[in-house]
Amino acid sequence: MTAFAKLHVLLARDCALAVVIRHGTAKSVCTLLWDRRKDEFALGQWIRGRIDTATCDLSPDGQHFIYTANRYHSMQINSWTVVSRPPYLKAVAYYPWRWVGGWFVNNRDYCVMNHGLSQADDREHPFVLRVEAEAPKPSLYAARMVRGGWTIKEGTLDFVREVGHGWTLRQSAKRRYRLSCGDRKADTKGWDWADLDGKRLVWTVKGCLWAGHVGKEGLEDVRLLHDFNGMKFKAIVAPYEEGRPVIPRAPQPPVPAQPARARKKGKISKKPARGRVRMEDE
Repeated sequence: MTAFAKLHVLLARDCALAVVIRHGTAKSVCTLLWDRRKDEFALGQWIRGRIDTATCDLSPDGQHFIYTANRYHSMQINSWTVVSRPPYLKAVAYYPWRWVGGWFVNNRDYCVMNHGLSQADDREHPFVLRVEAEAPKPSLYAARMVRGGWTIKEGTLDFVREVGHGWTLRQSAKRRYRLSCGDRKADTKGWDWADLDGKRLVWTVKGCLWAGHVGKEGLEDVRLLHDFNGMKFKAIVAPYEEGRPVIPRAPQPPVPAQPARARKKGKISKKPARGRVRMEDE
């Protein structure tokens, strides 16, 4: 049986960028930056492990990516949450053992779920700022979907959105997709992810990213944007520095002002200038 890569995509809300998360069959994952105007893809980095696609987020300007990764090692699961600069996975902010993810409040500010107090291994960066805010409800994933233009179907955990000409795209609680218009249905078997990108519909199936327009009869002008199968792990260095340690600093007591030196009373003798000293005085 042929094994295909599994894809998930995060679309930036305020620009034509996106991050493609590609999970392979060898317990490895990589990310790519997708320029949605030119449909060009730039490979970022690989890591050994998995990224939790339900708790990650992309900043509105597409410049920062927050994700939680986990890796099974020595009979235990190691998890860490990271803020990186797409398409790379290297941390500019790093929080170990915080595997519940986070979200962006705006282009610069972000939150980490249940982060608590700073720890010795934490890393942060002046380019982005961690802030405290109430967690989105009912979940990080649901809040991200609603921000992206989806609505929650009343009485269910499904998400729906209109895609044109009376057609509706629906995602079930098990992340299965259905594209329908009344009694008519399009073939969405095997779709891993789907969303509306401007006026076109984009979706992934069997490790490939596709695009098409929704007409009265269904999908039209369908074309393959990229095939992500066949990619292999490769060590890639990110072109930026990692974050700095978060060092909690105790408030320093004020330095007492030094009293002015008291002048000595009496006549102050001065050294004679050597040029004015007579020979008989030496």
